[in-house]
Amino acid sequence: MSKPSRNAIAVILRNRQNPKQFLAVKRPASDEDLGGFWGLPATRMRDNELPEDAARRVCREKLGCEAVPLRLVGTMFQKRNSYDLFFMDVEMQLTGDLQPDVTKATTTSTVYAGQQWTEDTSLLLPAAESGSCCTTLFLTDQGMFNRDDWVLSLEGSPAVS
Repeated sequence: MSKPSRNAIAVILRNRQNPKQFLAVKRPASDEDLGGFWGLPATRMRDNELPEDAARRVCREKLGCEAVPLRLVGTMFQKRNSYDLFFMDVEMQLTGDLQPDVTKATTTSTVYAGQQWTEDTSLLLPAAESGSCCTTLFLTDQGMFNRDDWVLSLEGSPAVS
């Protein structure tokens, strides 16, 4: 029997005043996979939803702001215990006057426990080292991870078998 597959997308939201900064969000302590870790805002894609529409929805529903896609940062496939995951990271730029605010989330999925604008990509290392796709993709794009190394490290891992 084959496992179900899921598509998900994360947003690398850039600060308009300082484009070197991105928005990091803190997952709630109750999150079963990455509780308490800093990461990127993300969501599961809906059936027949385009990636850019899902990325806009992350900003609207989880951050209370509007943004437009700038580029596809990367993609990753991961075999997890109960499902297979296809993940994408998209870099976004804020539009309009609203600033992101996780306390204004209107989503029924993960509501984040905190947020911060930062240039410090090392803030995301613990999540990436724990198997987070979105942070792994972003850190690879930033030259902090070697893609070949993390692809090999996933093969046969109990967390993703």
